[in-house]
Amino acid sequence: MHVLVRPGAEYAYRFDRRAREWCGGDRVRPVRGDLAERGLGVDSDWVAAHRGSIDRVINLSAGFDVAESGRGGAAGHGTRQVIDVAERLEAGALHHISSVRVAGSAAGMFCEDMFDVGQSLSATQRAIFEAERAVREECAVPWQIYRPSIVIGHSRTGEIDRICGPYYFFRLLRMAAQLPRILPLVVPKLGETNMVPVDFVARALDHIVHRPVTPGATFHLVDPRRQSTAEVLNLFADEAGAPHLLEAMPRPTHEMMHRLPGVGWALSHLGVPREVLEDNEFSCWFDNRNTAAALAGTDIRVPPLVAYAPIIWKYWAENWV
Repeated sequence: MHVLVRPGAEYAYRFDRRAREWCGGDRVRPVRGDLAERGLGVDSDWVAAHRGSIDRVINLSAGFDVAESGRGGAAGHGTRQVIDVAERLEAGALHHISSVRVAGSAAGMFCEDMFDVGQSLSATQRAIFEAERAVREECAVPWQIYRPSIVIGHSRTGEIDRICGPYYFFRLLRMAAQLPRILPLVVPKLGETNMVPVDFVARALDHIVHRPVTPGATFHLVDPRRQSTAEVLNLFADEAGAPHLLEAMPRPTHEMMHRLPGVGWALSHLGVPREVLEDNEFSCWFDNRNTAAALAGTDIRVPPLVAYAPIIWKYWAENWV
């Protein structure tokens, strides 16, 4: 297994630390390069030496593509460099990790075979959408696309290595715990969300990428149970000892949400980015028939959030407060 590693001592150290955790021995090997560079900055001799011997390329550059887009860079730049190298390697397949965020404002059921249905997109969603478009329209090797929903901590340990998604609201819930629990927190209608634990995503990916490739297939790595944002946050409110959220106002735009008296101040004061509201609730829900078929006969399932929400909260409270 070859892992792209940026030049520099810091990145070499991080790779060595991770490789020891993976217990892969000398089967896990670094390849010096950079997503920002043409052809990933990978030495052409290395590419020539490995041409025809790489079974699968797994593209995890979505975070880079979003960051580059935010800095005014070309949409999908990192993914395009991965495509270029996969083609020059004559790889068996490209497995592209996208996100259900490509659904944007789409309403109703968003199926795995849907992509551009005229949905409006936030800046973050647009960056992910354009990277996926590059794979669909420009990649000459067989490809499959995977769309995880919002990824939270490990369902058995709670472990997470970054704050994202619902975690931004945990401090707000902790503060709300000072209020009497008999008084609900009245909020606008929040729409739907979808969250999955990181261990499910890792196991599902590991299983599906090792199956025979179905060129052009897309897999939604989602919780098949529909989840409202208020229901999810109320599970964590129970752990915080905070009052429940009560949806009792018409749903405003995200811009209006920030203008509500006290809300905009509270969110910004607590470090909740504006785009978190846009990217963590949906006006649609997600079909996962391809994923269910690929995982049939395994024990890889999404546990109900109610079963592991206490674990997620406990890990956050002990390690991130």
